[in-house]
Amino acid sequence: MPHISVMLYPGRSEEQKRNMAEILRTSLMEAGNWKASDISVSFESIEPEKFMDVVAQKVDHEDLILDSDYVY
Repeated sequence: MPHISVMLYPGRSEEQKRNMAEILRTSLMEAGNWKASDISVSFESIEPEKFMDVVAQKVDHEDLILDSDYVY
């Protein structure tokens, strides 16, 4: 607790994802006063042509805190 789930286009290396996960974890530790062992992070690659539909199926609009040009 908590868990961060990141959905993104394919093409990021494992090293890039690890770096992003560490940055997300550190940010959440600072903002929420959690320790590193409390936070997990996962990544899911989604093809560009399916991205909006897949995210819309998985994320309820009312749960979306920040939208983007790709998810709204």
